[in-house]
Amino acid sequence: MPRAGATNSRHDRDDARTRRAPVRIDVEELGKSYGDFAALDNISLTVRPGELLALLGPSGSGKTTLLRAIAGLTATEEGIIRFDGEDATSLSLRERRVGFVFQQYALFRHMTVFDNVAFGLRVRPRDERPRTGEIARRVRRLLELVQLQGLETRFPSQISGGQRQRVALARALAIEPTVLLLDEPFGALDAKVRKELRSWLRELHTETGLTTIFVTHDQEEALELADRVVIMRAGRIEQIGTPAEIYDEPATPYVCEFLGGVARFDCTAKDGEAEILGGLFPVGNGDGDYSGPALAYVRAHEIEVVSREQAEGVPAVIRAVRPFGPAITVELSIEGHHDRIEVSVPRELYDGGEIAVGQGIFVRAMSARIFPKD
Repeated sequence: MPRAGATNSRHDRDDARTRRAPVRIDVEELGKSYGDFAALDNISLTVRPGELLALLGPSGSGKTTLLRAIAGLTATEEGIIRFDGEDATSLSLRERRVGFVFQQYALFRHMTVFDNVAFGLRVRPRDERPRTGEIARRVRRLLELVQLQGLETRFPSQISGGQRQRVALARALAIEPTVLLLDEPFGALDAKVRKELRSWLRELHTETGLTTIFVTHDQEEALELADRVVIMRAGRIEQIGTPAEIYDEPATPYVCEFLGGVARFDCTAKDGEAEILGGLFPVGNGDGDYSGPALAYVRAHEIEVVSREQAEGVPAVIRAVRPFGPAITVELSIEGHHDRIEVSVPRELYDGGEIAVGQGIFVRAMSARIFPKD
């Protein structure tokens, strides 16, 4: 007769075995073309063990192609993909032990929540397949992990979109993957559910410790969730960095504009500096002695409204006011600048009657990013 607690101890050992050390992924000079179109153009990238990495970019930037190549779902013509130093380029998704989550859930509609999660375990070769009781235990544990306990007998049509995506994640985790890959995991959900699932996914990542890569075109989502962000454009990598590095130190004008919320100004730099909205700022990217045409980018919250009495900065005229939330968004026109710019101002200025459409004010930049004009 087995001694008391023996079963639980064995299960604990099984769980410990499934929690392997997180995998490092190295992508080396990867290339993929569709006819004359280069979907991936000489991509090199390292994903650190246990990292939550975001691939961020517009449609056609190559982010999903790169994710599918790492998974083994898309074959590439050039380059190597390594998992913990071993060449995985020719291995299938199953051989790489990758968990993949699609945007549209891809659940089996005729199966219950329980059966969807258990599917990957039940179709394993006989000698690798867990016993029925062990499958049931793992499924129950995963449903607890994704906070869906009690929904085992429901069908996908009987649960919400957010719950269906959690089922898809549990199914991907059931095969005990070495890597978790997510392609626009929240793209089919409304804004409220997306925000709820972001913090939940971050907690899930902390719980599992898996090396995780997710694709998104949502800047806020990438900056809020990821340890590091890879910004892609036309099959190439524009910049890799932490969310703070990407936001505070954009490497290129493209990154500045893609993250949004910036006003762009043509200017002239002299000896590594340029004057923008009454302020003098250095040219970035190591061009400390650059003189010539340049582009300046200033974010809305980096433009300060100053009083008419001070008459500092640059004169502007208020063209529109959007008084929503704790900060007010004001659209301005500035002499010599053809586009309107947006400025965030404290609400008390609006409530105090100091901000009104048609009013003349002065603005100045508190910070700016300057790039030589290419």
